[in-house]
Amino acid sequence: MSNSLLPDLPPLPSALRRAARVFYNAGFQLYLVGGAVRSLLSGRIPEDYDLATDAVPQEVMKLFRRVIPTGVRHGTVTVLFNGYQFEITTFRTESTYSDARRPDKVHFGVDIETDLSRRDFTINGMALHVLDGTLLDPFGGREDLQRGIVRAIGDPSRRFREDALRVLRAVRFATQLDFDIAQQTRAALFGQGASLRAIAAERIRDELNKMLLADRPSYGLALLRDAELLTAVIPELHACIGVPSGTVADSGFDVFAHLLECCDLMRPRELELRLAALLHDIGKPMCFTRNSDGTISFPEHAQRSAELAHQALGRLRYPNATVSAVSHLIARHSLHYGADWSDAAVRRLISEAGTKYVYGLIDLRRADQVTKRHTRDAELLDALRARVSATLARGDPITTRDLAVNGDDLAEVGIARGPQMGALLERLLSDVLQDPKRNQRDWLLERAQELNRFGSWP
Repeated sequence: MSNSLLPDLPPLPSALRRAARVFYNAGFQLYLVGGAVRSLLSGRIPEDYDLATDAVPQEVMKLFRRVIPTGVRHGTVTVLFNGYQFEITTFRTESTYSDARRPDKVHFGVDIETDLSRRDFTINGMALHVLDGTLLDPFGGREDLQRGIVRAIGDPSRRFREDALRVLRAVRFATQLDFDIAQQTRAALFGQGASLRAIAAERIRDELNKMLLADRPSYGLALLRDAELLTAVIPELHACIGVPSGTVADSGFDVFAHLLECCDLMRPRELELRLAALLHDIGKPMCFTRNSDGTISFPEHAQRSAELAHQALGRLRYPNATVSAVSHLIARHSLHYGADWSDAAVRRLISEAGTKYVYGLIDLRRADQVTKRHTRDAELLDALRARVSATLARGDPITTRDLAVNGDDLAEVGIARGPQMGALLERLLSDVLQDPKRNQRDWLLERAQELNRFGSWP
């Protein structure tokens, strides 16, 4: 056991110190554990505070007025105290993990050292005394943190058998922190793909999200590939390995590498854009076509990629809104902008993409072109972004909601309600996108009656 006094850490919330005194005055221990200790040792303020104590949940609930029984069976409660939420877990050991997800039994009544020994990685196996700042570091976590290493506590194969999600957590921590994975721990990652299938899709999704929101998600995704874990997470992405990305088969740059580079280029804290960048070409392996002149092409790959992304994200239990947004972007990512585009063409792009997604679509296409070293096309997309901004700033009509008439107005001039009315409004919008000056009530009503009379729409 390595103990050291750390007086120069970032300050802890006064509410946490007051809560700690409640424990100590009642004769119990309390330690800060997990990610909060990692953050403090790295000079950062933690986002949340996980704590460990020798008090069992029922005793904690007697000490505080507002306690949520988050997971009493496993020794965890959430204390609401002075505006903070503190997740507090009783010191414990765990039995076998027959389902590779959760312990069959939990045993309380152990000490902090034994409690730390059950944790996954050395950088998570430290504990900080809340009041006096003493660090307990039995497995060399502080040194690994300083050296930038993710290392399993004890036998890494055993750690991974206990909870298969730790396989993804190792990769995720390495990605988030830009750390190496220790040699033995890295070796133990191999052959763990089958065990990941016992993990709930939501848990895999959450780990993947944390990788994608890191500064350089390509690092973690490449680790998954190298450890032969990618097929257990996104098999559609694994299928892109070795598939040429460009028009020349021997270019040496495959679709997988292209997707990872695109993903890195997208803004780091926008998950939907990162997902769209990662998956925008996953349909290429199925659309691969070798032409008579020796070149290759991928007809209809954007739509096929959107369909596969929809399936993959649905399988990982992403929210419907996320699945729809990502699929929407992917289906439209092959836009070909030219300086000769009319203002009407720009308005149509905004209308089809939607004001919520048009900038993301441009960013996705720009990343697509940059990674292919198409510098001129990337510069053109910068010009397109400026034109979109100018169009929106002018307040040009973009959607049917911007029209000077609505369904009630059309009904007043004798046009029947129903699906055809919606199609008629879309046709009117098409006219207005071509020339915004047409967005006048009288002109639109006359045009609607004309179209309705002759049935010349949509």
